[in-house]
Amino acid sequence: MPRLLCAGGLLALCTVLGGCGSATSPRPPARVASPAQRAGSGTPPTRAQAVAFARAVNLTAADVPGFTPSSRHEGETEPERRLQRSLRRCAGPVHFGGGLAQEQSASFELKRDVLDLGVNSEVAVARTSALAASELRAIREARVKDCFSRYLDTLLKGRRFRGARPGPVSIASGTPPAPGARGSFGWRITATFSAGRVTVPLYVDILGFVLGPARVSLVSSGALRPFPAALQQRLYTLLLARASAHRM
Repeated sequence: MPRLLCAGGLLALCTVLGGCGSATSPRPPARVASPAQRAGSGTPPTRAQAVAFARAVNLTAADVPGFTPSSRHEGETEPERRLQRSLRRCAGPVHFGGGLAQEQSASFELKRDVLDLGVNSEVAVARTSALAASELRAIREARVKDCFSRYLDTLLKGRRFRGARPGPVSIASGTPPAPGARGSFGWRITATFSAGRVTVPLYVDILGFVLGPARVSLVSSGALRPFPAALQQRLYTLLLARASAHRM
């Protein structure tokens, strides 16, 4: 259930913003031009530069010791694709306008007794900084957040959870600090599942920032309790540092 809600939240974000790349397997480090080489160029990044940037920024297994990369992947069903189309109609024309690159890290999991945590990152690169900035403004709109909430409500109600009943999904928003970035956004998605007298809360956090033409997102989830705040802050800061070091 945490993975479904986590995937659903990121999929909703990606659906409105123009689609996500699939999770990537480990690759050799990509060559990325240094900030000095790119400074003052004033030219949009190429697709190769955008892909190299995404691979240099995204989380790796070394960033989350103790977590295990997940190889599980579920294809989208036709009802889910219909939901995505409905979400696009609800949220309106919010997208990168033909992004150069959009890649996810692997999904990393930690299960220990009742502890069930998950985390991954996603990097998208637009053709211009203006397009990335317009996306950020859209993400912050209450209308878009309400559309996402209804999408997730419907997504969960369409699944079977071995007798558990999903409750309504709520989304709280904020702006996490991102020094040097053009702006940031943060969502806390909360859902509950009830089985008899037992209620299980699920939490998904989507934190992100826009730096130049790039949007970088950290997606973390936790069952019973939220993803640990200290670890979340460390990973978010790490992504910001990498994006700043390889700034396009």
